[in-house]
Amino acid sequence: MPTDTTAQFSASSVAKTGSNATLRGLQQAFFPPEHLMILLTICVGVWAFALSIRFDQAVAWSAFMISFAPAVGMILLGLYIRTHKNMPRAAMAAIGTGVYIGFTGVVTILIYLRFPFQTPMIDAQLMQMDAVLFGYEWAGFTSAVAAYPIFGRALGWVYGTSLLQLFGVLFLLSFLNRQVDLHRVMITGILSLLFAVIIWWAWPSLGPSAYVTLPHEVEAALGLVHGEAAGARLMQMAETGNAVISPQIIMGTIAFPSYHTVMTCLAVAFVRRTWAFWPLMVLNLAMLPAILSHGGHHVSDMIGGVAVFGAALWCATLLVPRTKPE
Repeated sequence: MPTDTTAQFSASSVAKTGSNATLRGLQQAFFPPEHLMILLTICVGVWAFALSIRFDQAVAWSAFMISFAPAVGMILLGLYIRTHKNMPRAAMAAIGTGVYIGFTGVVTILIYLRFPFQTPMIDAQLMQMDAVLFGYEWAGFTSAVAAYPIFGRALGWVYGTSLLQLFGVLFLLSFLNRQVDLHRVMITGILSLLFAVIIWWAWPSLGPSAYVTLPHEVEAALGLVHGEAAGARLMQMAETGNAVISPQIIMGTIAFPSYHTVMTCLAVAFVRRTWAFWPLMVLNLAMLPAILSHGGHHVSDMIGGVAVFGAALWCATLLVPRTKPE
């Protein structure tokens, strides 16, 4: 019988202690908001896996695992930099980027598990609301923009910058050492996406491009991102679903509330008092017509996006209090 003085017991105790110390070291290497976001990502991933079994929906898990590799790599790189290189700002940027990529990946699977729809879509109500409250009609708006094709195509380029803007904000806040703002923008982005998905699961919508066929010359003049082909694909998924959910079929799906609007708010709200505020403000003023035209959105979608952003921001300020000026 080994005792606490025998070589066998001592060796096993050292190994156990070393293992626990390593685990504690990894836990302490993450900031509390990073712990929260990683835990939320894991929970959503488990939720998506359970639903795929419940719905008997095939998912190309191996392909998604490959697509998650950059997220894991960025997080591990950030940990290494934080613990071995004493580069806290670069570490925050790497971990923040990795966490956001990972979360959006698992949420994408969750989104696609909603297809096909078994409940009525709310697009007809949204279009009626837009017409009554704002006099807005998607075909008329896109036709008006198409009258200025250079401007219309420029809006397409602006529409495609949303994700790049968000990552740019993450890097900027990291290297300005605005840790509270960095964690708030990440939590706001993650929670607002989760809120948007929950709302869309309950009341699905596809946007006007799934219902309205524009003249060919209008689509050609704008180089429309969400045009007839995208709308037809969305409607097909709503009616028949997908044989296999894989990275190759992923496209923008949620109309109400608009997550592009959320990203617009994220890009502007968190860079106040920095050199990037006015350039991003000007760029995102152009994002508003870009979301309506190239995004194939209702005006109501954008209002919903602002509301979701506000709710998520309120939660983020509670979860990440500002204890001292940065």
